[in-house]
Amino acid sequence: MTVRIRRYRAARMFRLLLVAAIALAACSASDDTATSDAESSTLPAATSGNETGPSEIVQLLYVFDGDSIEVSRGDGSRAEVRLIGINAPEGDECHGDDARNALEILLEDASLTVVADGEDTDRFGRLLRYVYANNRNINSALVGSGDALALQSGHELEPEFVSAGDRAAHDELGMWSPTACGPQVIAPPVAIADYEFDPAGRDAENANDEWVAFTNESGTADLSGFTLRDESTQHRFVFPDGFTLAQGETVTVHSGCGADSPGDLFWCASDPVWSNGGDTIILQLPGGAVVLRERFAGNY
Repeated sequence: MTVRIRRYRAARMFRLLLVAAIALAACSASDDTATSDAESSTLPAATSGNETGPSEIVQLLYVFDGDSIEVSRGDGSRAEVRLIGINAPEGDECHGDDARNALEILLEDASLTVVADGEDTDRFGRLLRYVYANNRNINSALVGSGDALALQSGHELEPEFVSAGDRAAHDELGMWSPTACGPQVIAPPVAIADYEFDPAGRDAENANDEWVAFTNESGTADLSGFTLRDESTQHRFVFPDGFTLAQGETVTVHSGCGADSPGDLFWCASDPVWSNGGDTIILQLPGGAVVLRERFAGNY
């Protein structure tokens, strides 16, 4: 089983090549010591307020999961920090415990600095920050080791994170490994046939024109319990029990509501699923192992 990254439209290919070029330029302009996926950018001069926001030295109190920690600030107060630009598996998901352990190891006995970029807090009141341990960007390091995925959310270091995430998926590291959730399982030969992430008009008013189509390349594919998801934590669609595709058949998963049929399934999501600014289509086995991954760069 491999994680396959495919491209189907010329316009989308151009955008992906553009993002890759930006990422390459960012890497060449960074510290020469950042030479592998496991290595990442060092604490930038921007911490004085040039490109990203202000920085502060903190002490680690607790690691909640693979992308959030509790720290003690210089004034003695405690704060929860959400690592920006990444999303790690939840504790009850495949690779969730491994992601938390990876973050603990990276932060252990290290001198920590947190750096703002954009909004100060999220809707839960958590500080949104890059975390540097001994001047190493931990957000990027987690993406590079496959312990988190990169969010295309418009933050300052997005090109670096996206490039690291693509390499981790290609190399089947961490959450992208076929054995991340236990013994390797032979997945059915299902491929992403096409997708539409930006329907005409307002996405929320035209949700059924936002979709992902899958085709079965050979045999009979039983997709019972497979999960379709995006980069976020909340968007999950589970294929119904008994759902199969014969060889050559295609099924389209629409974001809106409707009556399921052999060729069309309906997510009935509460909001648009696929971000127009870029997102990642991920198909997982019932146990959580990733069998398909396709990232698109979006329209802006």
